[in-house]
Amino acid sequence: MSDDKTITSDSAATGTITGETTDTDTYTPVFNATVRTIIYVVTLIAGIVGLGVSAFGDPQVGAFISSAAGIIAAAFGVTYSPMRLGTK
Repeated sequence: MSDDKTITSDSAATGTITGETTDTDTYTPVFNATVRTIIYVVTLIAGIVGLGVSAFGDPQVGAFISSAAGIIAAAFGVTYSPMRLGTK
């Protein structure tokens, strides 16, 4: 018994091959790219500060700072994905 599975790509949804716009049913972020970038940079800096506090200060406080930075970034839907930059 063989599994005959094929992978298809929806070029209309990505807009990369045919140049069509994305479907209106796709996810649209609440915050624009500028706000997401600012939040990403601030939470990145907070994560680095938390790492420093963990290494040179109180590890529990550093872990709290790093965790809070990650939760804040996730709450705003901020993700860094180099793969998504090719579509812009």
